[in-house]
Amino acid sequence: MTSGSEAGMTSGSEAGMTSGSEAGMTSGSEAGMTSGSGVGMTVCSGPSALGRNDGINQRFPMPIALTTDNFDACTVNSTPRPDACRNLFLSVLTAFALSACSQLGPKVLSTGRPLYNMAVQTTDSQQLLLNIVRQRYSDPILFLDVTSISSGFTREAHADLVGNLFPEGKGSSGGTLGGIISESPFITYAPNTGEKFVTQMLTPLDLRTVSLIVQAGWSIERVLLIAGESINQLRNTSSGSPEAQEGYLKYLKVVSSLRALQKEGQLSLGAEESKDGKGSTMSLLVAPAAVEGEYYRTVCESIKVACDGRPLKIRQAIGISSDGETLAVATRSIMSALYFLAQGVEVPAADSEDGVALKAVTIAGGPFDTSGSGKKLFHVASSSEEPQNAAVKVFYRDSWFYIEDTDIDSKTTFVLLSMLVMLQSGDTAKITPLITLPVG
Repeated sequence: MTSGSEAGMTSGSEAGMTSGSEAGMTSGSEAGMTSGSGVGMTVCSGPSALGRNDGINQRFPMPIALTTDNFDACTVNSTPRPDACRNLFLSVLTAFALSACSQLGPKVLSTGRPLYNMAVQTTDSQQLLLNIVRQRYSDPILFLDVTSISSGFTREAHADLVGNLFPEGKGSSGGTLGGIISESPFITYAPNTGEKFVTQMLTPLDLRTVSLIVQAGWSIERVLLIAGESINQLRNTSSGSPEAQEGYLKYLKVVSSLRALQKEGQLSLGAEESKDGKGSTMSLLVAPAAVEGEYYRTVCESIKVACDGRPLKIRQAIGISSDGETLAVATRSIMSALYFLAQGVEVPAADSEDGVALKAVTIAGGPFDTSGSGKKLFHVASSSEEPQNAAVKVFYRDSWFYIEDTDIDSKTTFVLLSMLVMLQSGDTAKITPLITLPVG
């Protein structure tokens, strides 16, 4: 150290912490400051004091002395300056405390988990909507599942402190505090391809799945419009001959009447023991008070079963039952349900006129009639500009396709379709190939 009008003491310290942090402080006689023997001190015990370990290893290579004797022994050019030393040490220790005593894990969990949850939910919805729109254009579909998300966090903090003391008793000091928190997420995708996936997409939904959804409180009308292919001789399709379209309107009337009975609490699904004692048969049960009502008679007369109030047995089959007391219900596959709902996708006029997109067949009073004469089941709007009030949106073929946030019917149908897809899907974690991408 050199005496004179320039700085008589210079002390600088840096504290840095990553996953295993190091805090270092240098001081010595060459800086004009001397201290007594070092007394080791735990600056922050953190989670370890509570019996926890957050994976951060905190190490201090040089113990820090904080006893009064040490401060009294601190001199500058043989002049005792315990106050200056005390201020310098306390400033450094404050920096250590700020960097070492915080727990990163709980904070990351409380903020990161909801954000990842919302991101996965949003992208799943976008993917499902995208595949519905693809069906409208007769384009191939693809489901790319997120099978795993892992993330690593790195924390680094640093503190710098410089002090200048002069023989006249004057001095100055300054310092900086800073830190960095970085995240390195890894996301694994699994494309759904191969025989297993195609089989899942083309296999008709099980009646037990349909029954489970209805018993959970979903509208039987909405469920049978999406998942039902036919009930006895009535088919749920708007294409074909005029007779087929007439049957389609009757199908709509049947499921609407079933919904009316459900809302009045006069309809339920149950299981009846089979005559041979092997297993059970699903049945549609109607309350006695509804037997003489309009809705019940509409159902019975339309599907050609006896209107005597007896339970209607349900079996998964195509065609019409001949015993007058059984409902032959054919269900759709997920692929068929996507194709059906694609009729509700509004495409740009140019795509329809050029034949790029299929022309939807809309029947007055049907579920895709947007004129107001029917019950809207599902509608996807399109726009050249990004919509601002959309529940879910996706950009495809130079246009935005979206479900309006105020369209409750379409949003409800979309949620039901999402549930059906999840119920029909298998374990995609074992499907290869896997794609793992580092982010950032």
